[in-house]
Amino acid sequence: MTSSNEVAADAAPPRPHTVTVTVNGRPVVLPDHEATGLEIKRAAIAQGLPIDEGFQLSVRQGNGRYQVVDDNEPVHVHTHQEFLAVPPDDNS
Repeated sequence: MTSSNEVAADAAPPRPHTVTVTVNGRPVVLPDHEATGLEIKRAAIAQGLPIDEGFQLSVRQGNGRYQVVDDNEPVHVHTHQEFLAVPPDDNS
């Protein structure tokens, strides 16, 4: 037999876990393990990083190289993951 507290705890939806990544070497806290490139940039902007939504976002791969993350591309983020946000190239 279970108590009403145990039933209530089982019925509660799981709470999202925050994840701290770095963007341009600064910590950025994300609300969940899934985020799009644009959501990562918006979180960084909201937390005071001097970037804007037009910047190009890249994620550091295991080989030390960076891979571009599109604004609508979902990313499974993990603690200590490194991102780089740079202004778009000026090809004028």
